[in-house]
Amino acid sequence: MLAWKLPDGQLRQVEEGSCLLSLALSMQDKFKSPIVEGVFNGEAVDLQKPLYTDGTVDFIEVNTAEGMRTYTRTLLFMLLAACYKLYPDVDLEVRNTLGSALYCLDKSSIKLTPENIKAIEAYMKQMAAAKEPITLKRFAKSDAIGKTSRLRTPDSDALLEELPDDATLTVYYLQDMPGYFFGAMCPHAGYVPNFELLPYDDGVIINYPDTGDWTHLPPFVDQPRLNAAYQEAEEWSAMLQCNTIGKLNNYIGMGYADRVIQVAEALHEKKLAGIADMIAARKNELKLILIAGPSSSGKTSTAQRLSIQMAVNGLRPMPISMDDYYLNRVDTPRKADGSYDFECLEAIDLELFNEHLQKLLAGEKIKLPKYNFRTGCREYRGSELQMTDNSVLVVEGIHGLNEKLTASIPAANKMKLYVSALTPMSFDAYNRIHTTDVRLLRRIVRDSQFRSHDAEATLALWKDVREGEEKYIFPFQCSADVIFNTTLIYELAVLKKYAVPLLEAVQPQAGRAYLTARRLLNMLYYVKQIDDTAIPNNSILREFVGGSIFKDAL
Repeated sequence: MLAWKLPDGQLRQVEEGSCLLSLALSMQDKFKSPIVEGVFNGEAVDLQKPLYTDGTVDFIEVNTAEGMRTYTRTLLFMLLAACYKLYPDVDLEVRNTLGSALYCLDKSSIKLTPENIKAIEAYMKQMAAAKEPITLKRFAKSDAIGKTSRLRTPDSDALLEELPDDATLTVYYLQDMPGYFFGAMCPHAGYVPNFELLPYDDGVIINYPDTGDWTHLPPFVDQPRLNAAYQEAEEWSAMLQCNTIGKLNNYIGMGYADRVIQVAEALHEKKLAGIADMIAARKNELKLILIAGPSSSGKTSTAQRLSIQMAVNGLRPMPISMDDYYLNRVDTPRKADGSYDFECLEAIDLELFNEHLQKLLAGEKIKLPKYNFRTGCREYRGSELQMTDNSVLVVEGIHGLNEKLTASIPAANKMKLYVSALTPMSFDAYNRIHTTDVRLLRRIVRDSQFRSHDAEATLALWKDVREGEEKYIFPFQCSADVIFNTTLIYELAVLKKYAVPLLEAVQPQAGRAYLTARRLLNMLYYVKQIDDTAIPNNSILREFVGGSIFKDAL
């Protein structure tokens, strides 16, 4: 018999090989939303996975970021199973998210019609209504490869090669359809009743609830520019035959890592040069560049590299830090818990900021403020700024896309640039890599390198960071004039070297931070590591791993 400690502190004796599903069902009334995943000794586990040791038990409900991943993963499996049942010749590939929706590309020559998509949706609804079981089976690696042949691809085979021969793999079944997925599934289709399928571009959108409200299905809001940026990255990486971790591993194994780095960096340089050309073409009217993006998207390095490209075109970029326009700390708005809300727009002295912009654009000289983060006060240290005929202001900050920030400046005089790491990389056709995970790994490494924060501290703050992004950045990303994708197809292979020891240092008592650390470690396990000596010193990745030529600006 095994001894399990439950979330309420009680001890429960269970037989070896038991799973958490029956416990989850018995304790469901203590949770606000359905339990979709278990936590055993700090690590996320499928509710149906057999367990063979003593341990502590907790649960993940759907109204959480982790729970919604399980929700959408289950929806994807349902889509694949329904599609195979109704239209077996259709070949879907998971691409990217657009808000609370997941885009899947139809790669087949016989494209799904809107009528086909409605039929698939109806079949999935039937699955949900019937609570169609999703069963879990465990197989030795060699057996699992044969069991999942229907969904196997060369990319998934390359990933399985990274696992030891004696590994045991989890295979899921839904109506006799096998699936190999990186993460837990709901026990049956009835756990995911809220969704819709929509025709989109060359494929289909799965629209699902926002995190935190699984009962409400928001209307799908199209983001064509964002999707175009994703698809451009996908097509470019596919053209290089390096759009999956399996393909990247093959390049690394063959000794071509330096070449991959050089090509990826050249693309960034080309894109930034193109943006600088756009600015130069409008130099008579364009005087303000606003750069915004979520955490660890590489905004600072982007601003520096863009400024260099602008100088090549004969322009004189003049940086202004939005942070220097913070209100004095005593005047900063507070959150409901009484703490200062430094991320809200009202923490910025909008009146002074716009006054300075207007004076600069009128050719007047201003005295630049400098915010002292130690004292919490704005200071003036003698710095002055005045524009010339070829000057362009470059402002980087969280609120750059919010029109309220620069309401006094006509649209013709400013360009809004949205910066984010929109990764085209995936594990295989059905297991994608979340952009937020790439940014989180970047931040963990950067915080350790430059801010003396360990991974646990960074992980503990990530929830608040994400909430700030959802409130102050993502609602405005569609208003950007230009999107610059800072992802690098090789970066996970470099970040692994730095991130793995940091993540391994996170202990089980860290709670949810430990759970996330273990998930990220499991993800990095499949990635071959490469040396970072070939990365140029102006690379965006240098902002996180060190060695950046722009270190004084970081």
